Amino acid sequence: MKKFERGITLVEVVVVIFIVALFTIILISDFPKMLRQLALSRVSYNFAQDLRKAQDLGLSGIALKDKNGYSIMVQGYGIYFNLPNNKSEYVIYADVAGPENNSGVRVGTQKYDGDLSYPLCSEVSTQTEDYARTTDCVLEVVDISQKNSSLYINSISNIISNGITSINFSPPGPVTKIDNLNISDPNNLKTEVEVGFKNIDLATRAVKVNTSGLINVQ
Repeated sequence: MKKFERGITLVEVVVVIFIVALFTIILISDFPKMLRQLALSRVSYNFAQDLRKAQDLGLSGIALKDKNGYSIMVQGYGIYFNLPNNKSEYVIYADVAGPENNSGVRVGTQKYDGDLSYPLCSEVSTQTEDYARTTDCVLEVVDISQKNSSLYINSISNIISNGITSINFSPPGPVTKIDNLNISDPNNLKTEVEVGFKNIDLATRAVKVNTSGLINVQ
């Protein structure tokens, strides 16, 4: 029996080269968009992870020490936003117990009440043997624009203030409190932090948090 071997024709080679070139062009043209979408997803999931980190800290009640090695009385942890001040930053803070009340008990405010210079807990030196710190300090300041200069926090929904809020977690639950939350609808006790790009028409990503402590990336 005779065997016939059929080679690749010139037309087939041209077709294969055309298809490869077409997919390469599509990939190259969409590559910047793919990078932006990747940065958007990464920032959203990192934020959700930071929320869960604050939640875990609020549950564990880990003690902090100041610059001089004195203990700081912490009654919770949370994340603070001040969009009028900066739309690309959020702050992970320690809810420090305030001054003694009429019963001689020090309690936290369940929101960020430190100054906007965001003093790090490890660098504050106001704690002494005779004086206990009563204002909040910061564990970390997160700037999402470091991932992409166009990234910013677009909005925070269901908040009665102008983009200023704290999502606070305090023991023993931990109890979740969202500062300045619109409580007019008892079935909508949640907020949604939306992240997007400046001057770029792309889909946004959002992280939802409710007062039950459920955290979800949309």
